[in-house]
Amino acid sequence: MNIPFADRLLYRYILSRYHRGNKVASLDSLQLHNVNRVLLVLTTGIGDAVLSTPIFPAVRRALPASDIRLLCREGWQELFSENTNINGIFPYYGKYRRVFKTINVLRNFEPQLTLILHGNDPDIIPLVYLSGSRYIIRIPWKHTRFSFLLSNSERQQDAETVDGAHYIENRLRILETIGIAAVEHTPYLIISNEKRCIIKEKLHNIFGHASKYWIFHIPAANPFKVWSLENAGRLIENTLSILPEHNIILTGSAMDKKILDRLIQGLPPGLPVKRVFNMAGNLSLSETAACISGADFLIGPDTGILYIAAAIEVPVIGLYAPTSANIVGPRSRRARHYIIQKSPTCAPCVWKRCKYNPSLCMAQITVDEVIQGILSVMQKNNEAAIS
Repeated sequence: MNIPFADRLLYRYILSRYHRGNKVASLDSLQLHNVNRVLLVLTTGIGDAVLSTPIFPAVRRALPASDIRLLCREGWQELFSENTNINGIFPYYGKYRRVFKTINVLRNFEPQLTLILHGNDPDIIPLVYLSGSRYIIRIPWKHTRFSFLLSNSERQQDAETVDGAHYIENRLRILETIGIAAVEHTPYLIISNEKRCIIKEKLHNIFGHASKYWIFHIPAANPFKVWSLENAGRLIENTLSILPEHNIILTGSAMDKKILDRLIQGLPPGLPVKRVFNMAGNLSLSETAACISGADFLIGPDTGILYIAAAIEVPVIGLYAPTSANIVGPRSRRARHYIIQKSPTCAPCVWKRCKYNPSLCMAQITVDEVIQGILSVMQKNNEAAIS
């Protein structure tokens, strides 16, 4: 929600408070053994949130008796509700939405140390500042308008991300800043048995006796990451015969439902389309995660659902172009993934400002390449089952 002049007014207000002496404490004075309340902040997309989860166990191990809370987008709360490394979750409703309610909730918590793991919204640092947090840490801070509110603003090594480093490694640097050792380097999510049972029963009612399935997540928040519907349709057509015992579940938001319905309706006559199920908009985020947990594999682009799959140890076939899997690719402890990586077709790459839809970059990925990925993943699954 954008309010005219809100960003400018907020900046002036925060700056005036700062100059009146309401400053955060310097990082040099931080003594972790005196910290009883920690706030972790994740207010960006699902993928970024999932990739930041290796921070949680490190903070918990360093501060076993502290009350550790998470501030994340309202819709993402259910993803982290089973995480034993945090004591509770505060919802973030979006830029300037219910801002005074959020400030009051955070003030009641009285965070002593706040780690902003990822937050694109310009109101995040002021929000935490107004909550009264004594120490506020964020990496990177160089291009942050409110860097003067950060306790680590004097650490030049925290100013920018490290070029070429994986997203997770860049996030883990915040631990070094406060003197904590990393425990994990792979994301993880916990799906409750209750959710798994609910989804298992739901899918049994839909599938009947057949139980095997794989998941195809076609949409992405950024159009330049999306594989064409034409190729998606051809892949479905091929896999219905290649994997005759498998059903196919299409996932997405409620806004994706009509497009995916048309995709199924446009498949050639004579195909067993009853084995293709459009679940877009029919599952909550935690139900989607539970559904993914029972799949043999998931195919998708660089998007949050793919990272959920990897975090719960489901093999993924990742479609990457122009983003780099070396920088933002999936990581798992045990699952073995298959990545198809293509280079940008334009120089310089303009990313979110790309005017080519469907993207020239994603069009480089062929159906045959994805089928090869499916066969490779299925072979690895079979080998793992035997061993």
